[in-house]
Amino acid sequence: MQGFTRKDFLRFSAASTAAVSAGLGNATGAQAAAAPRRTQSRRMLVKGADLLTMDSRLGEMTATDVLIENGQIVAIQPGIAAGDAVVIDGAGKILMPGMNDGHRHVWECIEAGRLVKTHPAAYSTYQSWKMKVMACLTPEDHYWANHIGGLQCIDSGVTGVLDYAHGQQDEARALAAARGLKDSGVSGWFAYQDSHTINYGPGDTLPLADAAAGREEFTTDRHWRTIEKVMSDVLSDASAPLQMGVAMSNSSYGRPIELIRDKEIGRARSLGLKLIACHAGLPKRPIPAGCYGHRGSGIVDLHEAGLLGDDYHGSHGAQITDEEFALMASVGAMHCSSSMGEFPYRAAGNGLSSHWRASRAGVSTGIGIDVGVALTEDYFEHVRASFWSMYLSDEGAAEAAKYTSEDVLDYATRLGARGIKSGDKTGTIAVGKRANLVLLSTGRFNFPHIGGLADRVVNFARMSDIDSVWVAGRLLKHDGQMVGIDWPALKRRMTEIQTRVWAQAETITFT
Repeated sequence: MQGFTRKDFLRFSAASTAAVSAGLGNATGAQAAAAPRRTQSRRMLVKGADLLTMDSRLGEMTATDVLIENGQIVAIQPGIAAGDAVVIDGAGKILMPGMNDGHRHVWECIEAGRLVKTHPAAYSTYQSWKMKVMACLTPEDHYWANHIGGLQCIDSGVTGVLDYAHGQQDEARALAAARGLKDSGVSGWFAYQDSHTINYGPGDTLPLADAAAGREEFTTDRHWRTIEKVMSDVLSDASAPLQMGVAMSNSSYGRPIELIRDKEIGRARSLGLKLIACHAGLPKRPIPAGCYGHRGSGIVDLHEAGLLGDDYHGSHGAQITDEEFALMASVGAMHCSSSMGEFPYRAAGNGLSSHWRASRAGVSTGIGIDVGVALTEDYFEHVRASFWSMYLSDEGAAEAAKYTSEDVLDYATRLGARGIKSGDKTGTIAVGKRANLVLLSTGRFNFPHIGGLADRVVNFARMSDIDSVWVAGRLLKHDGQMVGIDWPALKRRMTEIQTRVWAQAETITFT
């Protein structure tokens, strides 16, 4: 078992907070390199950019200025005189809304490359890999995993993320992970899974069924004490870019619907949590009447019990029916597909990515990376995959024929923001919206200068084209570089964690 105590965590947390507050002064090593010590102006003017607004009223605009003040977009027009504003030259560049990732296990970035989906036999060990690594990561490791993961989001133009936080099995690890994500500066949700108990560690041998039972544990009072602690200590500001959510336990399916009401969904709502995420799909076994998952993906069960609401966020859900999506649309529920990661689902008999069916039904829908351990962080690749995956079925191909490039990009911008309950704040470039923005350089030879802005971005943009990124008006990337971030130092930190944790994980034996 790990020897990182609650006292150790509090000391670490205080040190990292001091580093964030004081900049370079009190931080050491990678903490100093990663601390969000960026100097910001109250007013910034993006001058003369071509705007891909994703707002149906504004469309695409050429050579236009955007004024940012106190974290919001306050003016959009040519020739803005901004006085003391810091000016960012946008001439010849494309300004677009920041993208949104609706389903990502952020902590998994710390092990990126350990498993990849292009090596299916190795990737088939994903669940056992996860159960071993979770037992070995310390709270400090979780801070860095989520901090680095949040920075990677921003670096790739993802300004909003729904972190389905299923890797932190106790209070110290959850607090550290939430703090790491918050300190990165990314917006969105830290949706802590109200599940998991791990009672083993390095050197232990135990039945795989016992380890899986801990992973599949139903929610307990201990989990809710952790959620309340994260809310009070880290994510207490209801107006902050990063908010607290909850992810339903792995074993919610099959539980009496009254238990789901009293111990899980109802409890989340009683705490004021505004987002309840769920890995949605067909249960692996028949579920009795009166229990969650008795019919289809459980959407009907939740709806008839009055538990399906506009805070419900279902991920994956390849086998959700059109009728179930209609119920979700009727209450304003949300959905997310992880299109690139779901390509293999068809071979396993689990259906095809359902983002386009959800959107067609009127559900606020996004896309997500899902498993950062295995897939590229270049989010433009995931945007493209969301479109190409539609051609895996005749019905999807027929729907794709009606799309424009704006429709494809919508899953990551306007619609994607609505899909993580942020559409009133982000997802478009419009006056009054939060300034979550991405500025793309178009100077690369293979980034064409002709065609519509959405056509060019969806088909040709790369992560390397990202010049600048703002989150809530804070300039966190500029001139192609993350502001104040020492990537080599963080790479060394990540490598140290990977080496140490995997050496420990390999000493755990599942029988």
